[in-house]
Amino acid sequence: MPESSITKCENCGCEISVNESYFHNGITLCDDCYLENIHRVMACNPLVIYSAKRFQDADGLKPEDRLNEQQKTIYNYIKSRDKVTVRELINKFNITLLELENQLAILRHLELTKKRMENNKIYIIPF
Repeated sequence: MPESSITKCENCGCEISVNESYFHNGITLCDDCYLENIHRVMACNPLVIYSAKRFQDADGLKPEDRLNEQQKTIYNYIKSRDKVTVRELINKFNITLLELENQLAILRHLELTKKRMENNKIYIIPF
């Protein structure tokens, strides 16, 4: 493959062929980064929160029991600190902002965490 047909994902830095790249919001992305950008999980979604409550009523599982390992780790860290910033979580777990936003949205849907403004700073706190 000629060098000119190889490019880099501007989000994660992986090498990809030009034919397999996506141009979204002014940057070149690989498949994974493109999908991550166009299928964001929305934190404020009353229908999802309602559904989560109905599932809990139906099967009796606690919200914490529905979390994957990464979500449990993030949630337990937030609980242990009482309040954390997004920057703290990104640094602690070495994840992207988008990844963290997706995980926090799920925690919010299960009413495990929420945001609170304090002294012009936004914190993630237990619900």
